[in-house]
Amino acid sequence: MKLRSIFLTVLTCSLVALVGCKDSSSAPTTKGEYPSKPVNVIIAYKAGGGTDVGARILLSEAQNNFSQPFVVVNKPGADGEIGYTELAKANPDGYTVGFINLPTFVSLPLQRKTQFSKDSVEPIMNHVYDPGVFVVKGDAQWDTLEEFVDAAKLAPNTLTVSNNGTGASNHIGAAHLAYETGIDVVHVPFGGSTDMIAALRGGHVNATVAKISEVGSLLRNGELKALAMFSENRLEDFKDIPTLKEKNIDVLFGSARAIVAPKGVDSKILEQLHTTFKTALESPGNIEKSKNADLPLMYMNPGDLKEYMDNQEVYIKEIVPKLGL
Repeated sequence: MKLRSIFLTVLTCSLVALVGCKDSSSAPTTKGEYPSKPVNVIIAYKAGGGTDVGARILLSEAQNNFSQPFVVVNKPGADGEIGYTELAKANPDGYTVGFINLPTFVSLPLQRKTQFSKDSVEPIMNHVYDPGVFVVKGDAQWDTLEEFVDAAKLAPNTLTVSNNGTGASNHIGAAHLAYETGIDVVHVPFGGSTDMIAALRGGHVNATVAKISEVGSLLRNGELKALAMFSENRLEDFKDIPTLKEKNIDVLFGSARAIVAPKGVDSKILEQLHTTFKTALESPGNIEKSKNADLPLMYMNPGDLKEYMDNQEVYIKEIVPKLGL
């Protein structure tokens, strides 16, 4: 028995020594180390839209400082509700994050019963503020917003304006503009910005409210023309587009695009993700690619993003009831 015990002891020590001799690079990731597997990134809209394009640009830069792959998962439908619901209900282990659009993310739960709210997620960082723009086809009869408004007043509920979903961001912007100018138009919802712009390009609607990133190239080549910008000031790359404020129309509108995680993710993981994405945001590659895609960058830290979301909720509660959405 004593010899057998000695033999087992020697054998055990030998096995430990053998394992210890292995190349450390081949050792499995220790439990609790983050990240130890790919991170899914939910985008609640179709590939090719402004949210998707900006997300992919940022993620390609973030990948340089993250040891596991970021895997884009497009979950379009129901004005973003499908993707937002999956994001909010995901396991809060740091392996699912997502991009949200504001005000859409806070407006949907205020307009209908959803399985998520602004309090269902942990803010990580905002990375883009994409201002709204009112556009028509390049060969349309209207060259100014005033001409469009006059035509709408002459024929109420005749002119059509496409949007990215009932109660979604562009719908709110278009309805707020109509409210302030006293016109009645027909709002035509689509499942996302890609489809709403396709409807305008195909001549199926008269106008749309889009984000500048979604139509910048189409404005440059003349296929579309912009009648007004919803921003505080004219944009550097589109100085010929007047703002609504210049026309004494008090409507500011755009889409803040932010990164969030399901509620309950460990604070250290959130901090690591924030650092990764902020470094990517500030990288020369992201700045150049975002400029080429007409994506205006705007950083918000987690606290500022939370405050912005709260303010957007107040805006929706005050404005939307007036718009009859």
